Amino acid sequence: MQTYRWMGKSRAADQRGFVLPGVIFSLAMMGLLAVVAVRTADDERRSERALRESGAVLYADEAGLRSALGAWPTTAVQALKPGDSLSLGWQLLPNRASHRVVIHRVDQGGLQQYAVVAQAKGAGPLGGRSTVVQMVSGVSVFRWGIFTETGITLTGGAGTDGYDSRNGPYNPLTPDSTGSVATNGSVVMNGGPTIVKGDAAAVGTVTGGTVTGGSTSGAAPFPHMPNLACPTGGYTPSLPQGRGISYDPATGALRVTGRVNLTLKTPPTQYYFSEVVLTGNSTLTVNGGQHVDIYIEKKLDISGGGILNTSAQPTQLGLWACGIPNATQWTLTGGSGAYFSVYAPSHPVVITGGSDLWGAVVGASYTATGGSKLHYDEGLAQLPSKLLTVVTGSWAQLGVN
Repeated sequence: MQTYRWMGKSRAADQRGFVLPGVIFSLAMMGLLAVVAVRTADDERRSERALRESGAVLYADEAGLRSALGAWPTTAVQALKPGDSLSLGWQLLPNRASHRVVIHRVDQGGLQQYAVVAQAKGAGPLGGRSTVVQMVSGVSVFRWGIFTETGITLTGGAGTDGYDSRNGPYNPLTPDSTGSVATNGSVVMNGGPTIVKGDAAAVGTVTGGTVTGGSTSGAAPFPHMPNLACPTGGYTPSLPQGRGISYDPATGALRVTGRVNLTLKTPPTQYYFSEVVLTGNSTLTVNGGQHVDIYIEKKLDISGGGILNTSAQPTQLGLWACGIPNATQWTLTGGSGAYFSVYAPSHPVVITGGSDLWGAVVGASYTATGGSKLHYDEGLAQLPSKLLTVVTGSWAQLGVN
């Protein structure tokens, strides 16, 4: 009996010995599962928060990009040379995220190309960073020899051809066929050997004359050319005085008459007038060597004289309409020194005198009579442009973390 009791006690002790480790193991497993559950829930919360904050930083990036494009720093960007960059600095947003925009000029000179890079930092430790880029390009306003909003009329042997001043001076024996014309109206050619050496495209119709390239009636509408803002700081403050020269810097009105020549020296490289009128075989001479822009707010009439560009390079002299659009006619006369471009999208442009003009013209309309010919300079299409556009499809996200 004693042995039996001893054996019973031994078995009970053994049972108790097995239960305790089992309980400890169960508690350990429960604790481990609890830790895993807590960590999983925490990871899910952190992942959800990181996703929210990464989305927020992308929104901040987009906000920086749109802000830069909407408030484009024109003056500072115009000063950039190819390879230069402009940083607009870090900006703090109300949600404590921040963004910075850097504008890089990436072309090799000529028509501009900009990479606008926006970087953003999230507000929290899980906010991360994001970088997006969008391309901005200059828009050539001189893609054609002549472009108008309402129509082109060529009569009496008037016409167009082309050449490239970068390859040398115009040779009347070997012009090329790049003197294309385009309009949101119609092209009308009549009287004499009226020839467009290039393409002619019109939303309306193309009638008469000869077109050496493609002739397209019923073309899709062309984008409208916007009017430009006038320079800040007022009209040109002073000009040389003398017989036959009348200029009032308060009104910006310039008149030259009586076979007098007025020379615009460089520098400056920018002049601004309300109107320019040349009569009595007077002339306005622009010295070559530097590109010069002449802005005119209202009227240009050089039918009684002429503008002379001593460089004989159309790319070196531009005549620009600016300010509130108005329909005042611009009347031009060509001649041996008439090398310039004309941008006057709200003004009817009339070429008189039967003389030649080297360059390109943008106008509300264009009328050339008496055999006046326009020799389009292809080099104008590659000049730095005053008009910029966002390149469609160029948005890209470079990185996010």
